[in-house]
Amino acid sequence: DRATRLVKSQQSAGKEYVCILKLHEAVESEKQIALALETLTGAQFQRPPLISAVKRQLRIRTIYESKLLEYNSEQNMVIFWVKCEAGTYIRTLCVHLGLVLGVGGKMQELRRVRSGIQSEHDNLVTMHDLLDAQWLYDNHKDESLLRRVIKPLEALLVSHKRIIVKDSAVNAICYGAKIMLPGVLRYDNGIELNQEIVIVTTKGEAVALAIALMTTATIASCDHGVVAKIKRV
Repeated sequence: DRATRLVKSQQSAGKEYVCILKLHEAVESEKQIALALETLTGAQFQRPPLISAVKRQLRIRTIYESKLLEYNSEQNMVIFWVKCEAGTYIRTLCVHLGLVLGVGGKMQELRRVRSGIQSEHDNLVTMHDLLDAQWLYDNHKDESLLRRVIKPLEALLVSHKRIIVKDSAVNAICYGAKIMLPGVLRYDNGIELNQEIVIVTTKGEAVALAIALMTTATIASCDHGVVAKIKRV
């Protein structure tokens, strides 16, 4: 239940998709499609589709990178890969691609291959695996498979800089206390001002997400003050 609170922390890391686009008419060459994809890179204006989970208002989303994977000239089908900011509508991007090419187009199929630090190549399991792991634990008290298919929530935060706090400070932080310098045991190098960091116990358990109010250099040279403000416990 608490792990769902970390979903937003992954959104800043972006997402990757593989998409199948159906063009309404044929285009001259693959190069034309590759150039259109290159044109639609960077900050883009988007209005969410009619059927969407958010309010339909114009907004800006960033396309970091895109690549043409395949073009079938007989069926007018394009397969491309795109790396984008969270909240980008690939359906809208497909419509824009059709407009840039001058032939029109619509999204045929979409697969998300990465969200945050989780990709389709890392630790994918099926619901059957989960069922088998639960059966093994219930009947033989063997939790090895269960531990392999269910990852601890800390796995989502490995890319964040860490501040390790004293065990005596953990309870106060859980109840909203500020993260003060006397309660800090260790910290990572390279912490920047206003950077999202994770507060960790000496056992490696994540306590809270926080916004750094001091850099690594400041923490090293001070003996008092507020190190970070809590964002999510």
